[in-house]
Amino acid sequence: MGNIISCRVGIFKTLQVAFENFLEAGIYHAEVPPPADGDYQALAEKASASGIVIATLATGVDLDTDEKAAVLHPVIDGAAAIGVAKIFVSVKAAAELPREQAIGRLQALAQYAADRHVTLCMETHPPFGTNGTVARNTIAAVKHPGLRYNFDTANIYYYNENTDSVKELKKVKDLVASVHLKDTDGGFKSGNFPALGKGVVDFPTVFALLKEQGFTGPYTMEIEGSIVGKCDDAGRTEFLKQCVAYLCEIGAMD
Repeated sequence: MGNIISCRVGIFKTLQVAFENFLEAGIYHAEVPPPADGDYQALAEKASASGIVIATLATGVDLDTDEKAAVLHPVIDGAAAIGVAKIFVSVKAAAELPREQAIGRLQALAQYAADRHVTLCMETHPPFGTNGTVARNTIAAVKHPGLRYNFDTANIYYYNENTDSVKELKKVKDLVASVHLKDTDGGFKSGNFPALGKGVVDFPTVFALLKEQGFTGPYTMEIEGSIVGKCDDAGRTEFLKQCVAYLCEIGAMD
């Protein structure tokens, strides 16, 4: 089985434009935000009619209160209703929130998701997924298979110093349920994200490490930052094609 290669739709202004340009670039899977109107069936039908499979939903959750955490429930329900098994989640909480409360709410969310055959994929963001060590500690504390890690190859450099994506992936590779593919110039807090293969990320080793785990995706291209931000739709599509060509070159994509 080949890798599932996907892309976040936010690179383009609308879903339809994103889907059309994904197909032009040879991408058939997408990561999409929850629909603003809550109509998940219409979202799934729109993607299907365009020849796109929704691989993941993408959202965030605030753990400060039970009520804020529960905002994720309808997203989980929506994902389950349309057969999307993984949700990318950026998890945040106030610095003063006791850790045990945050972990307890994550446990409850992981259980809610697992009951619906959905896995929450915690993003490589502080304070819970900053790097491999932090993510492993969080997931170990939650102690539930409904929570796993979304490994972002560039965020490792953005949020950390004196490490790299391979070092951090080795610490947590068995807990990865989704990946964001993004290259970087390697600078701390640098938003300079070039096309895949043009920066410092060792993608061949990333794919090799995860292949050893039997992981085939979704690998989701996250196209953002100062470089692509200056491009129009045609330029962004060309950027995406460069990324696809690189993935084919290293054998990560057919």
